[in-house]
Amino acid sequence: MKLIPRVLLAFLIMVRAASAQETMNWDQCVNTAVLNNPDLTASRESARSYDAKRRGSNSGYLPQVTASGGATYNHNSGGQQSMESSSLASSATSFGTNSSLHQYTAGVTLSQTLYDGGLTPGNVAQTGANYRAQVAALAVEKSLLSYDLKSAFAQLLYAQELVTLTSQIVDRRRSDANLIRLKYEGGRENKGAYLLAESDYKKAVLDLHNAERNVLVSEHQLAQIMGIKRVHPIVASGELVTRMASASPDFDKLATETPTHFQQVSNTEAARAGITIARSGFLPSVTTNVSADRDYPDTSSWSTGITVSVPIFDGGKSYFNVKAADASLRQSLANLQSSDDLSVYTLVQTHSTLLGDIEAVSVNQATVDAQNVRSEIGKGQYSDGLISFTDFNLIENDLVTAQKQQLQSRRDAMIAEANWEYAQGKGAIP
Repeated sequence: MKLIPRVLLAFLIMVRAASAQETMNWDQCVNTAVLNNPDLTASRESARSYDAKRRGSNSGYLPQVTASGGATYNHNSGGQQSMESSSLASSATSFGTNSSLHQYTAGVTLSQTLYDGGLTPGNVAQTGANYRAQVAALAVEKSLLSYDLKSAFAQLLYAQELVTLTSQIVDRRRSDANLIRLKYEGGRENKGAYLLAESDYKKAVLDLHNAERNVLVSEHQLAQIMGIKRVHPIVASGELVTRMASASPDFDKLATETPTHFQQVSNTEAARAGITIARSGFLPSVTTNVSADRDYPDTSSWSTGITVSVPIFDGGKSYFNVKAADASLRQSLANLQSSDDLSVYTLVQTHSTLLGDIEAVSVNQATVDAQNVRSEIGKGQYSDGLISFTDFNLIENDLVTAQKQQLQSRRDAMIAEANWEYAQGKGAIP
Protein backbone atom coordinates (compact mmCIF):
# COMPACT_ATOMS: atom_id res chain seq x y z
CA MET A 1 0.00 0.00 0.00
CA LYS A 2 2.89 2.36 0.65
CA LEU A 3 3.91 2.03 -3.00
CA ILE A 4 0.75 3.77 -4.27
CA PRO A 5 1.44 7.20 -2.65
CA ARG A 6 5.01 7.11 -3.94
CA VAL A 7 3.86 6.36 -7.48
CA LEU A 8 1.24 9.12 -7.24
CA LEU A 9 3.83 11.59 -5.97
CA ALA A 10 6.19 10.73 -8.81
CA PHE A 11 3.37 11.17 -11.30
CA LEU A 12 2.48 14.59 -9.91
CA ILE A 13 6.11 15.69 -10.09
CA MET A 14 6.28 14.64 -13.74
CA VAL A 15 3.04 16.48 -14.56
CA ARG A 16 4.27 19.64 -12.83
CA ALA A 17 7.59 19.51 -14.65
CA ALA A 18 5.82 19.09 -17.97
CA SER A 19 3.47 22.00 -17.29
CA ALA A 20 6.41 24.23 -16.29
CA GLN A 21 7.86 24.17 -19.81
CA GLU A 22 6.59 25.93 -22.91
CA THR A 23 6.60 23.99 -26.17
CA MET A 24 6.57 26.19 -29.28
CA ASN A 25 6.54 25.24 -32.94
CA TRP A 26 7.73 27.49 -35.76
CA ASP A 27 4.35 29.12 -36.43
CA GLN A 28 3.90 29.95 -32.75
CA CYS A 29 7.34 31.57 -32.67
CA VAL A 30 6.49 33.67 -35.73
CA ASN A 31 3.17 34.83 -34.26
CA THR A 32 4.81 35.70 -30.95
CA ALA A 33 7.55 37.70 -32.65
CA VAL A 34 5.03 39.59 -34.78
CA LEU A 35 3.20 40.71 -31.65
CA ASN A 36 6.13 41.38 -29.32
CA ASN A 37 9.39 42.11 -31.15
CA PRO A 38 10.28 45.73 -30.25
CA ASP A 39 12.34 46.40 -33.39
CA LEU A 40 9.42 45.39 -35.61
CA THR A 41 7.06 47.55 -33.56
CA ALA A 42 9.41 50.53 -33.86
CA SER A 43 9.66 50.07 -37.63
CA ARG A 44 5.86 49.86 -37.94
CA GLU A 45 5.39 53.06 -35.94
CA SER A 46 8.01 54.81 -38.05
CA ALA A 47 6.06 53.87 -41.19
CA ARG A 48 2.87 55.24 -39.60
CA SER A 49 4.70 58.47 -38.76
CA TYR A 50 5.85 58.91 -42.36
CA ASP A 51 2.35 58.12 -43.58
CA ALA A 52 0.94 60.92 -41.41
CA LYS A 53 3.54 63.33 -42.79
CA ARG A 54 2.62 62.26 -46.33
CA ARG A 55 -1.05 62.93 -45.71
CA GLY A 56 -0.30 66.24 -44.03
CA SER A 57 1.72 67.50 -47.00
CA ASN A 58 -1.49 67.75 -49.04
CA SER A 59 -2.65 70.63 -46.83
CA GLY A 60 -0.79 73.02 -49.14
CA TYR A 61 -3.48 72.43 -51.76
CA LEU A 62 -6.30 73.41 -49.41
CA PRO A 63 -7.42 76.84 -48.16
CA GLN A 64 -6.36 78.05 -44.74
CA VAL A 65 -9.09 79.53 -42.53
CA THR A 66 -8.40 81.57 -39.40
CA ALA A 67 -10.75 83.31 -37.01
CA SER A 68 -9.99 86.17 -34.65
CA GLY A 69 -11.88 88.06 -31.95
CA GLY A 70 -11.33 90.68 -29.30
CA ALA A 71 -12.95 92.91 -26.73
CA THR A 72 -12.09 96.52 -25.73
CA TYR A 73 -13.23 98.46 -22.67
CA ASN A 74 -13.00 102.30 -22.78
CA HIS A 75 -13.67 104.40 -19.67
CA ASN A 76 -13.68 108.24 -19.41
CA SER A 77 -13.78 110.01 -16.04
CA GLY A 78 -12.98 113.69 -15.34
CA GLY A 79 -11.10 114.19 -18.55
CA GLN A 80 -8.86 111.18 -17.95
CA GLN A 81 -9.26 108.10 -20.17
CA SER A 82 -8.32 104.52 -19.45
CA MET A 83 -8.62 101.47 -21.69
CA GLU A 84 -8.93 97.84 -20.68
CA SER A 85 -9.49 94.71 -22.68
CA SER A 86 -11.93 92.06 -21.62
CA SER A 87 -13.53 88.92 -23.02
CA LEU A 88 -16.90 89.64 -21.34
CA ALA A 89 -19.87 91.20 -23.21
CA SER A 90 -21.45 94.51 -22.09
CA SER A 91 -22.98 97.74 -23.50
CA ALA A 92 -22.03 101.45 -23.51
CA THR A 93 -23.13 103.46 -20.43
CA SER A 94 -22.61 107.05 -19.16
CA PHE A 95 -23.39 108.88 -15.92
CA GLY A 96 -22.83 112.66 -15.89
CA THR A 97 -19.23 113.36 -16.76
CA ASN A 98 -18.28 109.66 -16.71
CA SER A 99 -18.72 107.36 -19.71
CA SER A 100 -17.73 103.78 -20.60
CA LEU A 101 -17.93 101.67 -23.74
CA HIS A 102 -17.52 97.99 -24.39
CA GLN A 103 -16.57 97.17 -27.98
CA TYR A 104 -16.16 93.73 -29.57
CA THR A 105 -14.54 92.63 -32.81
CA ALA A 106 -14.69 89.33 -34.73
CA GLY A 107 -13.23 88.33 -38.04
CA VAL A 108 -12.69 85.42 -40.40
CA THR A 109 -9.92 85.18 -42.98
CA LEU A 110 -9.63 82.62 -45.78
CA SER A 111 -6.42 82.36 -47.77
CA GLN A 112 -5.61 80.10 -50.68
CA THR A 113 -2.25 79.57 -52.34
CA LEU A 114 -2.74 79.57 -56.10
CA TYR A 115 0.88 79.06 -57.06
CA ASP A 116 4.03 78.63 -54.98
CA GLY A 117 6.61 77.80 -57.61
CA GLY A 118 6.15 74.04 -57.19
CA LEU A 119 6.88 74.02 -53.45
CA THR A 120 3.68 72.18 -52.49
CA PRO A 121 3.87 69.56 -55.29
CA GLY A 122 7.52 69.03 -54.39
CA ASN A 123 6.70 68.52 -50.72
CA VAL A 124 3.91 66.09 -51.60
CA ALA A 125 6.22 64.11 -53.90
CA GLN A 126 9.05 64.08 -51.36
CA THR A 127 6.95 63.00 -48.37
CA GLY A 128 5.34 60.32 -50.53
CA ALA A 129 8.75 59.01 -51.57
CA ASN A 130 9.96 59.10 -47.96
CA TYR A 131 6.91 57.09 -46.93
CA ARG A 132 7.53 54.47 -49.60
CA ALA A 133 11.16 54.26 -48.49
CA GLN A 134 10.01 53.63 -44.93
CA VAL A 135 7.58 50.94 -46.09
CA ALA A 136 10.51 49.27 -47.84
CA ALA A 137 12.57 49.65 -44.65
CA LEU A 138 9.76 47.90 -42.78
CA ALA A 139 9.98 45.02 -45.27
CA VAL A 140 13.74 44.86 -44.68
CA GLU A 141 13.14 44.75 -40.93
CA LYS A 142 10.62 41.92 -41.36
CA SER A 143 13.05 39.85 -43.42
CA LEU A 144 15.82 40.51 -40.88
CA LEU A 145 13.54 39.44 -38.04
CA SER A 146 12.62 36.30 -39.97
CA TYR A 147 16.31 35.49 -40.44
CA ASP A 148 17.12 36.06 -36.77
CA LEU A 149 14.10 34.08 -35.65
CA LYS A 150 14.74 31.09 -37.92
CA SER A 151 18.42 31.07 -36.98
CA ALA A 152 17.58 31.10 -33.26
CA PHE A 153 14.90 28.44 -33.73
CA ALA A 154 17.36 26.25 -35.63
CA GLN A 155 19.97 26.83 -32.92
CA LEU A 156 17.55 25.70 -30.19
CA LEU A 157 16.55 22.60 -32.17
CA TYR A 158 20.24 21.87 -32.66
CA ALA A 159 20.98 22.38 -28.96
CA GLN A 160 18.16 20.03 -27.96
CA GLU A 161 19.27 17.33 -30.39
CA LEU A 162 22.88 17.81 -29.32
CA VAL A 163 21.91 16.94 -25.74
CA THR A 164 20.34 13.71 -27.00
CA LEU A 165 23.34 12.92 -29.19
CA THR A 166 25.93 13.65 -26.51
CA SER A 167 23.94 11.47 -24.07
CA GLN A 168 24.25 8.62 -26.55
CA ILE A 169 27.96 9.35 -26.94
CA VAL A 170 28.37 9.24 -23.15
CA ASP A 171 26.73 5.80 -23.12
CA ARG A 172 28.98 4.64 -25.94
CA ARG A 173 32.13 5.96 -24.28
CA ARG A 174 31.12 4.36 -20.98
CA SER A 175 30.57 1.01 -22.72
CA ASP A 176 33.92 1.30 -24.50
CA ALA A 177 35.70 2.21 -21.28
CA ASN A 178 34.17 -0.78 -19.48
CA LEU A 179 35.22 -3.11 -22.29
CA ILE A 180 38.78 -1.80 -22.27
CA ARG A 181 38.91 -1.92 -18.45
CA LEU A 182 37.95 -5.59 -18.50
CA LYS A 183 40.61 -6.34 -21.10
CA TYR A 184 43.15 -4.33 -19.08
CA GLU A 185 42.28 -6.19 -15.89
CA GLY A 186 42.58 -9.45 -17.81
CA GLY A 187 46.05 -8.51 -18.98
CA ARG A 188 45.06 -8.18 -22.65
CA GLU A 189 45.35 -4.38 -22.86
CA ASN A 190 47.84 -1.81 -21.68
CA LYS A 191 47.25 0.87 -19.05
CA GLY A 192 47.61 3.71 -21.55
CA ALA A 193 44.65 2.41 -23.54
CA TYR A 194 42.57 2.10 -20.36
CA LEU A 195 43.41 5.66 -19.23
CA LEU A 196 42.69 7.09 -22.70
CA ALA A 197 39.29 5.36 -22.75
CA GLU A 198 38.49 6.84 -19.32
CA SER A 199 39.58 10.26 -20.61
CA ASP A 200 37.31 9.93 -23.65
CA TYR A 201 34.41 9.11 -21.33
CA LYS A 202 35.05 12.15 -19.13
CA LYS A 203 35.28 14.36 -22.20
CA ALA A 204 31.94 13.01 -23.40
CA VAL A 205 30.40 13.91 -20.02
CA LEU A 206 31.85 17.41 -20.32
CA ASP A 207 30.39 17.75 -23.82
CA LEU A 208 27.01 16.72 -22.42
CA HIS A 209 27.15 19.36 -19.69
CA ASN A 210 28.15 22.00 -22.22
CA ALA A 211 25.29 20.95 -24.48
CA GLU A 212 22.82 21.27 -21.60
CA ARG A 213 24.11 24.75 -20.82
CA ASN A 214 23.88 25.67 -24.49
CA VAL A 215 20.17 24.83 -24.44
CA LEU A 216 19.60 27.51 -21.82
CA VAL A 217 21.54 30.06 -23.87
CA SER A 218 19.57 29.17 -27.01
CA GLU A 219 16.26 29.48 -25.14
CA HIS A 220 17.13 32.99 -24.01
CA GLN A 221 18.28 33.91 -27.51
CA LEU A 222 14.96 32.79 -29.01
CA ALA A 223 12.96 34.54 -26.29
CA GLN A 224 14.88 37.78 -26.83
CA ILE A 225 14.17 37.76 -30.56
CA MET A 226 10.48 37.02 -29.96
CA GLY A 227 10.39 39.94 -27.53
CA ILE A 228 9.32 37.94 -24.48
CA LYS A 229 10.81 36.94 -21.16
CA ARG A 230 11.86 33.35 -20.58
CA VAL A 231 9.72 32.43 -17.58
CA HIS A 232 9.67 28.67 -18.17
CA PRO A 233 11.96 26.45 -20.25
CA ILE A 234 11.21 26.80 -23.97
CA VAL A 235 11.11 23.60 -26.00
CA ALA A 236 11.31 24.02 -29.76
CA SER A 237 9.02 21.62 -31.61
CA GLY A 238 10.14 20.78 -35.13
CA GLU A 239 12.91 19.30 -37.23
CA LEU A 240 16.11 20.59 -38.77
CA VAL A 241 15.00 20.27 -42.38
CA THR A 242 15.64 22.48 -45.41
CA ARG A 243 13.77 22.82 -48.69
CA MET A 244 15.69 22.30 -51.91
CA ALA A 245 16.58 25.61 -53.58
CA SER A 246 16.45 26.47 -57.28
CA ALA A 247 19.66 25.52 -59.03
CA SER A 248 20.10 28.66 -61.17
CA PRO A 249 17.88 31.65 -60.29
CA ASP A 250 18.07 34.99 -62.11
CA PHE A 251 20.15 36.95 -59.59
CA ASP A 252 19.92 40.28 -61.46
CA LYS A 253 16.13 40.08 -61.50
CA LEU A 254 15.98 39.05 -57.86
CA ALA A 255 18.17 42.01 -56.90
CA THR A 256 15.62 44.44 -58.37
CA GLU A 257 12.83 42.79 -56.38
CA THR A 258 14.38 43.19 -52.94
CA PRO A 259 13.03 45.74 -50.42
CA THR A 260 16.49 47.32 -50.34
CA HIS A 261 16.17 48.12 -54.06
CA PHE A 262 12.75 49.73 -53.56
CA GLN A 263 14.09 51.68 -50.59
CA GLN A 264 16.93 53.12 -52.68
CA VAL A 265 14.55 53.90 -55.57
CA SER A 266 12.29 55.79 -53.17
CA ASN A 267 15.28 57.70 -51.79
CA THR A 268 16.13 58.69 -55.36
CA GLU A 269 12.57 59.90 -55.95
CA ALA A 270 12.73 61.93 -52.74
CA ALA A 271 16.01 63.51 -53.86
CA ARG A 272 14.48 64.36 -57.25
CA ALA A 273 11.53 66.02 -55.49
CA GLY A 274 14.07 67.95 -53.43
CA ILE A 275 15.26 69.64 -56.62
CA THR A 276 11.71 70.83 -57.32
CA ILE A 277 11.49 72.21 -53.79
CA ALA A 278 14.83 73.99 -54.12
CA ARG A 279 13.93 75.57 -57.48
CA SER A 280 10.73 77.01 -56.03
CA GLY A 281 12.90 79.61 -54.31
CA PHE A 282 13.45 81.29 -57.70
CA LEU A 283 9.77 81.41 -58.66
CA PRO A 284 6.95 83.76 -57.65
CA SER A 285 4.09 82.80 -55.37
CA VAL A 286 0.46 83.84 -55.77
CA THR A 287 -1.99 83.91 -52.86
CA THR A 288 -5.56 85.10 -52.64
CA ASN A 289 -7.46 85.92 -49.47
CA VAL A 290 -10.91 86.91 -48.33
CA SER A 291 -11.66 88.41 -44.92
CA ALA A 292 -14.79 89.57 -43.10
CA ASP A 293 -14.78 91.65 -39.90
CA ARG A 294 -17.51 92.79 -37.54
CA ASP A 295 -17.20 95.53 -34.89
CA TYR A 296 -20.03 95.27 -32.40
CA PRO A 297 -22.24 97.17 -32.06
CA ASP A 298 -21.38 99.55 -34.89
CA THR A 299 -19.82 98.41 -38.17
CA SER A 300 -18.92 95.45 -40.34
CA SER A 301 -16.60 95.10 -43.32
CA TRP A 302 -15.11 92.61 -45.75
CA SER A 303 -12.23 92.56 -48.15
CA THR A 304 -10.67 90.38 -50.81
CA GLY A 305 -7.38 90.51 -52.61
CA ILE A 306 -4.59 88.71 -54.36
CA THR A 307 -0.91 88.85 -53.48
CA VAL A 308 1.98 88.15 -55.82
CA SER A 309 5.40 87.71 -54.26
CA VAL A 310 8.46 87.68 -56.51
CA PRO A 311 11.88 86.80 -55.02
CA ILE A 312 14.58 89.26 -56.07
CA PHE A 313 17.67 88.35 -54.05
CA ASP A 314 18.09 86.02 -51.08
CA GLY A 315 21.85 86.09 -50.73
CA GLY A 316 22.39 83.00 -52.90
CA LYS A 317 20.34 80.70 -50.67
CA SER A 318 18.12 79.33 -53.44
CA TYR A 319 21.06 78.89 -55.79
CA PHE A 320 23.02 76.79 -53.35
CA ASN A 321 19.90 74.87 -52.31
CA VAL A 322 19.54 73.76 -55.93
CA LYS A 323 23.21 72.80 -56.08
CA ALA A 324 22.84 70.73 -52.91
CA ALA A 325 19.68 69.04 -54.22
CA ASP A 326 21.40 68.14 -57.49
CA ALA A 327 24.28 66.59 -55.58
CA SER A 328 21.86 64.64 -53.36
CA LEU A 329 20.18 63.20 -56.46
CA ARG A 330 23.50 62.07 -57.92
CA GLN A 331 24.40 60.55 -54.58
CA SER A 332 21.10 58.64 -54.45
CA LEU A 333 21.60 57.30 -57.96
CA ALA A 334 25.09 56.09 -57.05
CA ASN A 335 23.75 54.49 -53.87
CA LEU A 336 21.08 52.72 -55.91
CA GLN A 337 23.68 51.22 -58.25
CA SER A 338 25.93 50.22 -55.38
CA SER A 339 23.02 48.64 -53.50
CA ASP A 340 21.92 46.59 -56.51
CA ASP A 341 25.48 45.41 -57.18
CA LEU A 342 25.86 44.38 -53.54
CA SER A 343 22.50 42.59 -53.62
CA VAL A 344 23.55 40.55 -56.66
CA TYR A 345 26.78 39.51 -54.94
CA THR A 346 24.98 38.68 -51.69
CA LEU A 347 22.36 36.63 -53.53
CA VAL A 348 25.02 34.65 -55.40
CA GLN A 349 27.00 34.05 -52.21
CA THR A 350 24.08 33.01 -50.01
CA HIS A 351 22.62 30.79 -52.74
CA SER A 352 25.95 29.04 -53.21
CA THR A 353 26.27 28.51 -49.46
CA LEU A 354 22.74 27.11 -49.28
CA LEU A 355 23.32 24.59 -52.07
CA GLY A 356 26.59 23.49 -50.48
CA ASP A 357 25.03 23.07 -47.03
CA ILE A 358 22.07 21.09 -48.42
CA GLU A 359 24.46 18.78 -50.24
CA ALA A 360 26.57 18.43 -47.10
CA VAL A 361 23.54 17.11 -45.17
CA SER A 362 23.11 14.11 -47.45
CA VAL A 363 26.85 13.46 -47.62
CA ASN A 364 27.26 13.60 -43.84
CA GLN A 365 24.27 11.32 -43.35
CA ALA A 366 25.89 8.75 -45.65
CA THR A 367 29.10 9.10 -43.62
CA VAL A 368 27.22 8.47 -40.36
CA ASP A 369 25.56 5.37 -41.80
CA ALA A 370 28.92 4.04 -42.94
CA GLN A 371 30.60 4.84 -39.61
CA ASN A 372 27.82 3.08 -37.67
CA VAL A 373 28.41 -0.11 -39.61
CA ARG A 374 32.16 0.29 -39.28
CA SER A 375 31.81 0.79 -35.51
CA GLU A 376 29.71 -2.33 -35.03
CA ILE A 377 32.21 -4.40 -36.97
CA GLY A 378 35.19 -2.79 -35.25
CA LYS A 379 33.83 -3.39 -31.76
CA GLY A 380 33.35 -7.08 -32.51
CA GLN A 381 36.81 -7.34 -33.98
CA TYR A 382 38.37 -5.58 -30.99
CA SER A 383 36.53 -7.83 -28.55
CA ASP A 384 37.94 -10.86 -30.41
CA GLY A 385 41.42 -9.34 -30.49
CA LEU A 386 41.50 -8.97 -34.29
CA ILE A 387 42.33 -5.26 -34.27
CA SER A 388 44.38 -3.11 -31.91
CA PHE A 389 43.07 -0.49 -29.47
CA THR A 390 44.51 2.24 -31.67
CA ASP A 391 42.39 1.11 -34.64
CA PHE A 392 39.31 0.62 -32.46
CA ASN A 393 39.67 4.05 -30.83
CA LEU A 394 40.11 5.67 -34.25
CA ILE A 395 36.91 4.03 -35.47
CA GLU A 396 34.97 5.25 -32.42
CA ASN A 397 36.34 8.78 -32.75
CA ASP A 398 35.41 8.87 -36.43
CA LEU A 399 31.84 7.86 -35.58
CA VAL A 400 31.47 10.54 -32.91
CA THR A 401 32.89 13.18 -35.24
CA ALA A 402 30.60 12.10 -38.09
CA GLN A 403 27.50 12.22 -35.85
CA LYS A 404 28.31 15.73 -34.63
CA GLN A 405 29.10 16.96 -38.14
CA GLN A 406 25.85 15.54 -39.48
CA LEU A 407 23.80 17.34 -36.81
CA GLN A 408 25.73 20.56 -37.30
CA SER A 409 25.28 20.41 -41.08
CA ARG A 410 21.50 20.17 -40.69
CA ARG A 411 21.54 23.26 -38.48
CA ASP A 412 23.84 25.12 -40.88
CA ALA A 413 21.58 24.28 -43.83
CA MET A 414 18.55 25.69 -42.04
CA ILE A 415 20.42 28.89 -41.16
CA ALA A 416 21.70 29.14 -44.75
CA GLU A 417 18.10 28.90 -45.94
CA ALA A 418 17.16 31.76 -43.61
CA ASN A 419 20.09 33.80 -44.95
CA TRP A 420 19.02 33.14 -48.56
CA GLU A 421 15.50 34.34 -47.74
CA TYR A 422 16.92 37.45 -46.06
CA ALA A 423 19.07 38.23 -49.11
CA GLN A 424 15.87 38.21 -51.19
CA GLY A 425 14.03 40.35 -48.63
CA LYS A 426 11.62 37.54 -47.88
CA GLY A 427 10.77 35.55 -44.79
CA ALA A 428 8.04 34.23 -42.54
CA ILE A 429 6.99 37.55 -41.01
CA PRO A 430 3.75 38.79 -42.62
